Amino acid sequence: MHKINMITFETAQISLQLAGQNARPTTTQITNILPDQNPSPFLFSFPHSGHNYTQNFVATSRLDFINLRSSEDAYVDQLFTQISHQGGNKLSALFPRAFVDVNRLANDLDPALFIEPLNDDANIYAPLIKAGLGVIPRVVAHQQNIYHSKISLTQGQSRLDKHYHPYHSLLETLTTSAQIHYGFSLLIDCHSMPSRFSKNQPAPDFIIGDLHGQSCNRHVSETIYKHFQSCGFSVRLNQPYAGGAITRKYQTVQLGLHSVQLEINRGLYMDEKRIQKTENFTQIENILTGLSQKIIDIKPEYLIPYQNAAE
Repeated sequence: MHKINMITFETAQISLQLAGQNARPTTTQITNILPDQNPSPFLFSFPHSGHNYTQNFVATSRLDFINLRSSEDAYVDQLFTQISHQGGNKLSALFPRAFVDVNRLANDLDPALFIEPLNDDANIYAPLIKAGLGVIPRVVAHQQNIYHSKISLTQGQSRLDKHYHPYHSLLETLTTSAQIHYGFSLLIDCHSMPSRFSKNQPAPDFIIGDLHGQSCNRHVSETIYKHFQSCGFSVRLNQPYAGGAITRKYQTVQLGLHSVQLEINRGLYMDEKRIQKTENFTQIENILTGLSQKIIDIKPEYLIPYQNAAE
């Protein structure tokens, strides 16, 4: 298996559950449970479902706890409970998105957040960063400022070292090793979205983001689309979410590296104001269990590059 960078995982707050595992190892165990051979080419990633808010982070925020959680993809990881039993790997961030956002580039730094000036390689001009949604977010949903004042670059770098880089090391290790051993990897990056984009614009039930057909074989998106459509849900492709940093980074279809982003309407399974599960949660969980099985059952011929399959 591809060697993992020996970054300090003890503080990373990541859960990795490999195919065939019953238990869900935490980061203190990750370096001990990675086998010589990756057990699955299918990886489901949950970068924004973490809800381990430290007392210090909550205390330094100007927001109450509910508002601090407002940009969290709450419970999305719990909607996919059977992945390891179905033959897939499951990687979840346990730290909150408001603390550090792994679905950004490491240099997506917001100059309005930090006390010190940023280095020249900081990506400060992208619209999301200017809006306060960098790798260390300045705001949560509805443009609510997280902090009373600016924070130090040392704090930001510590979060990258302890959380961001370990998460991406695992993504790279699992996708690269799958491509080497199986000839392909398929990453499903799972998120949630508000039930309404604006007062007069409801969101669809699901959005599939494949970078407008560039990040995965068309059969993958079609499989997901048809599953939801057959269940009576409204589905949209790439609008307005075509795929984030994870989808873009872990895809090279010509080499057998496929990725797709899945957005789930929060109103389907939770009370968005209270951030609590509703009675529909189990129904949506069952539908997504069916989806994950269909994804894991996709034939390798759709995912292995033609030249590799012919060798």
